[in-house]
Amino acid sequence: MKRILKIAVVMGFIGIIVAVLWNANPSPKTMAQSDPTSGPIEIWIDPAVPIEFPIMLSPLFSSGKYLWANNPDNARLEVAINVEGGAISSDWMYVPVVSFASTAETIAFADIEHFWTTGDAAPLAYLSSDRVTAPHLVLTGAVYDALRTTWGEPNPAATIELVVGDTPEISAKLWEQRPNVWSLVPFHLLAPDLKVLKLDGVNIFADDFQMVNYPLKVMVGLTGHEAAVGQAIDDLMAAQTWQPTNRDATKMTRIVLTGVTAMSRATAYKMETLGITKPGELILPFVQDAHVLHTSNEVAFSENCPTPDPFIDSTVFCAADKYMELLTYIGLDVVELTGNHVNDYGVGALRHSLDLYDAAGIAHFGGGRNFDDARKAWTTENNGNTIAFIGCNVPGPFKAWATTEDPGAAQCDEAYLAEELPRLAAENDVVIMTVQQWEFYRYQAGLEQIGQFTTYAEMGADVVIGSQAHQPQGFTFVPRAGQQSAFLHHGLGNLFFDQMQAIGTRQMFMDKIIVYDGRVISVELFTGLLEDYCCARPMTTDERIEFLNTIFAASGW
Repeated sequence: MKRILKIAVVMGFIGIIVAVLWNANPSPKTMAQSDPTSGPIEIWIDPAVPIEFPIMLSPLFSSGKYLWANNPDNARLEVAINVEGGAISSDWMYVPVVSFASTAETIAFADIEHFWTTGDAAPLAYLSSDRVTAPHLVLTGAVYDALRTTWGEPNPAATIELVVGDTPEISAKLWEQRPNVWSLVPFHLLAPDLKVLKLDGVNIFADDFQMVNYPLKVMVGLTGHEAAVGQAIDDLMAAQTWQPTNRDATKMTRIVLTGVTAMSRATAYKMETLGITKPGELILPFVQDAHVLHTSNEVAFSENCPTPDPFIDSTVFCAADKYMELLTYIGLDVVELTGNHVNDYGVGALRHSLDLYDAAGIAHFGGGRNFDDARKAWTTENNGNTIAFIGCNVPGPFKAWATTEDPGAAQCDEAYLAEELPRLAAENDVVIMTVQQWEFYRYQAGLEQIGQFTTYAEMGADVVIGSQAHQPQGFTFVPRAGQQSAFLHHGLGNLFFDQMQAIGTRQMFMDKIIVYDGRVISVELFTGLLEDYCCARPMTTDERIEFLNTIFAASGW
């Protein structure tokens, strides 16, 4: 079932629990006089610890064997920040963030430390759009308390704005006051409309991330009388509620979504002359850590595909069987078949392609062997996260659509999706919807497309992407009651294709969707530039900034 984050509700329940337990506790005098080796075990929880720790401990209190102490002097157990040598401890990670509509990429811990201790934000000016204005820091009260307990009180000159609430309120502040504002957010409470900054160049989502060296964390530990500690650990292990960290790699899934693949015409010629895997070499570092890698391949493999001619501008496409090596080289896991060219070489070629995908262990969705197979969602599970992919084709042409007997793309059926998307959302943690829409060579998506994608998000899709776009298009975040906003990317651009005629068709995105503990928490953007009719390279810093600003403007930001 979908795990929906309801922070306000959880905090409300915890407040009730705290109040009840506090009022139910005996007086300090009674506790001080109690036998330290028998009776209920009193636990004092430092008010500065993150709210999740009282939640973790709630099964102990509900068992009746533990009481909530209102004074550390009267407690046999203590849960506090910066406890060295605690019998059981937890590393709680915090992440520097700005609004998604930012071109800032990284932040130095030395600059954060300097700001906290001196109040001088000038060294952080690189977070602002003009790279001159000193930004201010926005924090929730809970994060502020945890950090000042760890780092000491901030310098009075430090400009820190405290907000009531949690991540949604932080997101609102960062968007309202952008671009001269930043924040620190607990890892597990990240949201897709926030952009995660690399701390000293380190990517917190990477497999090689080293928690021991990460400076933006607090350690919460449990200490106390030996017998009481042993009993509490046994009870916590039985309840399975204690978390050793809020960044558990075994709960994280990285999904990379890519745009149009068409290994034909000049791209195919370059593959023949430079090597079949050449187009994937410079993007490999971004995609190789994906747990699930996707592309929309619009071109079927055909045993009768002619030798590629780079000088023929045909719009009837095919790919040689041997080009499958490029897809396996980049580690493709699932192929989308919503493209309007999937049946260019006839239904036999698409059947043959599906056989090749099956043999290579590559799943498919958005198209298939017949009508039912084409519109069926593909679901997968990774690190405890269940993900569903579903896609469809709006414009056709008619010959591209699957029929009851023949393969093809899934035609968009709004009545079907109105039932299927809520069902998928109820049975899976994350739903990814891909759409082959009408093609327009512009950065700004049309109102009809935005409206359609928004509807799909409201039906239950957490991520919606436009697979039609040879020229990248903008973004939309769709607020949804009771859960985080859905992420819409109206067009990613080309992955492997030969459209070198304009800068817009050479620019491209890949979106790395970070899923943690059942929900999308972040989106990393790869920005690339296609060269030599075949091959994408990462953009330079200046190219990336200009491109992102263009797309942000097209998004209305």
